[in-house]
Amino acid sequence: ADGSFSIELNPAQANGELLDVVAIDDGGISSLPAQITAPDITAPAAPTELTVSADGSVITGRAEPGSTVRIVAADGTELGTAVVGPTGVFSL
Repeated sequence: ADGSFSIELNPAQANGELLDVVAIDDGGISSLPAQITAPDITAPAAPTELTVSADGSVITGRAEPGSTVRIVAADGTELGTAVVGPTGVFSL
């Protein structure tokens, strides 16, 4: 045996989850955990709680923390982008 392993995860981890992997020997002694981050292949939910300032110059709302929000005009022109903060709030 070369020490390789493969484990099917159920449910699949596909949203950037942080996972701990531990090896346990025949005597029940565990290794320290090794950490791995699952791939993030799940699209974020649509932004919510959208508001436009009275003068039309700022849009605020909520979205997945760390995601990028992009504002596009009806003609396809990009008006701006913002990275959503850790609390899920963005403003641009």
